[in-house]
Amino acid sequence: MEPELVLRGVFVHLVEHGFRLGVRDYLDALRALRGGFGGQGRRELLRMCQTLWARTEAEARTIALFFDRIPVPTPDDVATLTGAPRAEETPRERVPRQPGGERGEDAAAAEEKGPALGVSFTPAAQDALGLPRAQASPASEEMFILTPRPVMPIRSLVIAWRRFRAASRTGPRVELDLDATVAAKCQTGLLEAPVLVPARRNLARVVVLMDASPSMQPWQGFGEVLEASLHQGQLGGWVLRFFDNVPDVLYRHERLLAPETVEHAVRAHAESTLLVISDAGAARGTRNRERIRATEAFLAAAHPRWRPSAWINPMPRARW
Repeated sequence: MEPELVLRGVFVHLVEHGFRLGVRDYLDALRALRGGFGGQGRRELLRMCQTLWARTEAEARTIALFFDRIPVPTPDDVATLTGAPRAEETPRERVPRQPGGERGEDAAAAEEKGPALGVSFTPAAQDALGLPRAQASPASEEMFILTPRPVMPIRSLVIAWRRFRAASRTGPRVELDLDATVAAKCQTGLLEAPVLVPARRNLARVVVLMDASPSMQPWQGFGEVLEASLHQGQLGGWVLRFFDNVPDVLYRHERLLAPETVEHAVRAHAESTLLVISDAGAARGTRNRERIRATEAFLAAAHPRWRPSAWINPMPRARW
């Protein structure tokens, strides 16, 4: 059987079972196969797929498991996939025809319509367009269906938030203070009750400001992933706001709805750290003096209450 057909079957099988692979992964494997790697046999092809597609040992075992589930094709399967005639039939016999010499109407209609897709429409979103969106489930044979991938996995974001800590003992006294209890015992000779202290809690607070201007369109969906990670970050407090180019006005929604002044946000969320995610004009490659002055004014207003501050620019460093 052709190695490229086997590679395609493995790729489709992995994608259907939730393995995160994209078009580039398939093209890399296809390029390697055409370069002479993995085409000597089933074991060599498995090793090539694990080398290119597996990032951990668990993923390598998963690929091997899925690979074993694909049975060795029979000659009839090869003929069906490749379109070659079987040994016992002629090419004319492979095309069903009606007694009159014409192909069946059902078969012709099916070819004209193509594969059926299940399409459903979601209600109109509350945005400027207000149009319903179609959600189509592709056929299982479709290979190049691009699933959205965040800039960072949500797991990595959650781990980063949980490592950001400012621990302090607050709340009810629920933990035993062993040193204080021993000291009280030594002073009086009697211990009426153990000495308790409040539990340590993470009081780290963060204000995240994300640019939602058109220049940040490639990272538009990252706001939802960022908000989901903040919910699981176990921080003492957090707030996510959006702005358009310059953070002179903050918004509660990524579509720039529900505005809020910077002065109100600084007063409401004082004693927090600041994280800004924006290209700062680097995507356009030009310098705007008005934007620079407005950004400096914002930092001057935010620095007394929100510090330390960090600014993440997703553009390459050469464009900063």
